[in-house]
Amino acid sequence: MNVLSTGMGWIDIQHGGLNRYFADYAKAMKEYGHQGLGLVVAPKGAELPKEHNIHNATGELEASHFLPRMRSVQRHTVQAIRSFQPDVFNPHFAFYTTMVTRQHIPAHIPIVTHFHGPWAMESRVEEKARAGVVKGAKYWVKKQVEQLTYRRSDGFIVLSEYFRDILTETYGVEPSKVHIIPGAVDHQLFRPHTDRDQLRTELGIKPGQPVLFCIRRLVKRMGIDRLIQAMVEVVRHHPGTQLWIGGDGPMRAEYETLIRQLGLSANVELFGRISNEELVRRYQAADISIVPTLTLEGFGLITVESLACGTPVLGTPYGGTREILHQISDELMFQDGTSESIGRKIIDVLNQESFLPSREACREFVLQKYTWSRVAEAVTEVFKEEVDKRKVFRS
Repeated sequence: MNVLSTGMGWIDIQHGGLNRYFADYAKAMKEYGHQGLGLVVAPKGAELPKEHNIHNATGELEASHFLPRMRSVQRHTVQAIRSFQPDVFNPHFAFYTTMVTRQHIPAHIPIVTHFHGPWAMESRVEEKARAGVVKGAKYWVKKQVEQLTYRRSDGFIVLSEYFRDILTETYGVEPSKVHIIPGAVDHQLFRPHTDRDQLRTELGIKPGQPVLFCIRRLVKRMGIDRLIQAMVEVVRHHPGTQLWIGGDGPMRAEYETLIRQLGLSANVELFGRISNEELVRRYQAADISIVPTLTLEGFGLITVESLACGTPVLGTPYGGTREILHQISDELMFQDGTSESIGRKIIDVLNQESFLPSREACREFVLQKYTWSRVAEAVTEVFKEEVDKRKVFRS
C-alpha cells in the first residue's frame, strides 16, 4: 500500500516517545513492503532520512507560530495526496492535521489515526498552576482542536487499553473504531551488551554497586521528584546505590535543587539529554530501570527498551506500564506512586526479598511480544479493513 503519514517531529531533532515511534514505524512499514511518505514538522534546513521518504512540511517557514505550521502541513498533505496517491491517510498527531479536512481527501481513502495521547490533557497536567478560568479555557480549546481531527477519522490505532479508554470515554469515539496494537522496540539497537562487566567498569561502576536508571522528560507527571525523594531511604539501606536520570525538561532546575537539599548529590545524577547510543549503554549497565510516571503513560516505550537490553523494570501501576509489567509479574509494580512505595519496593528488590526476572527472561519477553514486524502486520490488517469499507466511494 501507499501510506501517507503525518507526524509531529523527527527523533534526531526532537526527542520524545511519539517521534521515536514514528521513526521506527516508518522503517518497519517499509520493511513490511509498504510505500510510505511521511510529513513532519522540523526546523528549516533540517536533514531528514531520504531512505524512508520523510519530508519537512514546514521547511520553508521562518516563523514558529502554530497557525503557519498547521497551514503548511495542510498544503503539503494536499500536494502529497495528489502526487503520491495514497491508499491510506495515517495522521499521528492531531494538532498539526486539524486543517486537513475530509474535503481535502478523496472519499475512497480512509483516515486511520494513531492516537498517541490526549494532547489537551497532557498540556493541562504539565502546565504550572494558573488562574482556573484561563487554564480551563485553554484545555477546552485544545480538546476541540483534537476532536476536529478525530471526528473525520474512520479508524484509530492505540498502543494500550488505557489509551483506548481515554479515546472512547473522553473524546466520545465509537469503541468499534478503535484497534489496540501495542508499540514495539528496535530490538537490534536495544540489546544486551556483549561484555556488561567491562561496560560497567568503563562507566565507573564499582563491582556489586547497585545502579538504577530512569529516562524521562522532566515534567511533573513523570514522578521524578518522588523517585528522588525515595532515594533517601534507599541510600540509607544501600549507601552505594547510584540513580542515573536521563532527559530534560522544565523541572530540571527544581530537581537539581531537590537533590542537593536531600543530600543526594553523591548518589543521584541528572544527565540531561543523551544520545541514542548513550541511552542504550545506560540501559545495559543498569541493574534496574525505574518508571515512576503518575499519569498518562500510554504505552511504556522505555519499559520495553529497557527489557530489550536485558534490564528489569520497576514501575507505577498505571496505564501502559501496568499493562506491560502485569504480563511478567505484579511484583514489579510499586503499590502506588508515592515516594514511600517506590523506596520500599526498590529496597526489597536490592535485598533480594522481591521478585526480579533474569536478564535473559527480560529480553525474551520483548522478542515474543514487542517487535516491529508484529506491529506492521497488525497495522496492515487494520488498513486493509478500512480500505475495503471505502471501496464503494471509488469512481
